[in-house]
Amino acid sequence: MSSSVPEQFLRFFDDAATFPPGLAPVEQAVADHVERRSFRNVAAVGPAVLALADLQRAREIADAFDLTSAPVEVSVVTPAGALEEALAAVGEVRPQLQVVTIELKTDPGDREVMAEQITEAAAVQGIPIFVELTAAQVADGALDLLVDTGLALKYRTGGIEAHLFPTPQELGDVLVKAVAAGVPFKLTAGLHEAIRYTNSETGFHHHGFLNIALATQAARAHESAERVAAWLAETDPDVLATAAADSDGSWRESFRSFGTCSVGEPADSLRRLDLFPA
Repeated sequence: MSSSVPEQFLRFFDDAATFPPGLAPVEQAVADHVERRSFRNVAAVGPAVLALADLQRAREIADAFDLTSAPVEVSVVTPAGALEEALAAVGEVRPQLQVVTIELKTDPGDREVMAEQITEAAAVQGIPIFVELTAAQVADGALDLLVDTGLALKYRTGGIEAHLFPTPQELGDVLVKAVAAGVPFKLTAGLHEAIRYTNSETGFHHHGFLNIALATQAARAHESAERVAAWLAETDPDVLATAAADSDGSWRESFRSFGTCSVGEPADSLRRLDLFPA
């Protein structure tokens, strides 16, 4: 099916419908993901993000659909210490599901165990692995363990409590460190809109994924940490839309994708800025 999705947004929205705040049942999440194949702008949608514990059920659900064109692509969220189980599942869920990435949690309380988990992940061939690190782990230098391993970073930008949302300065520091280290990353949690905003019900300050894209672009251009943080704090739609329209999209080499429980929501926010097709 033809698509006019801009190249910089291809496979950018990972379909994490089963995770908060969406919490869709696996049955609905898989059915909706397959149904989107008929949508004109499906090229913007990445894999279905599923918990390791849900894989077998997802395989059973997917088996009811016509998958002759392609299996359901999946990114598997894997608990710390369960990498071997996730790798075994890669073969077990075929041909209905194709695991295209693994998102591996690590043990935040024991640096030695965490280092062993990262070493184990680095030895895996054939499947990209995003290693989830907390803000404290990054501050403690854990990002250095990913350098030159082929592994990528997964980092949280929100949650169900205010303290889980990093400030522009905190997130900016992570972006600068990841770019400088040559470690690509994906983000998860709290990214619903293109532009930074404050939720009127919770009072939480949500990052905008377009802000992050432009902040990443600034980091890749070796701009100052202050300038990177300024892009994350920007809320003027005209400033952001103009900068995005002028961008060559090279920020995607670092900022690979982000998880969203509603892939339509971020697409709509880009449409309002005339950055995404109808």
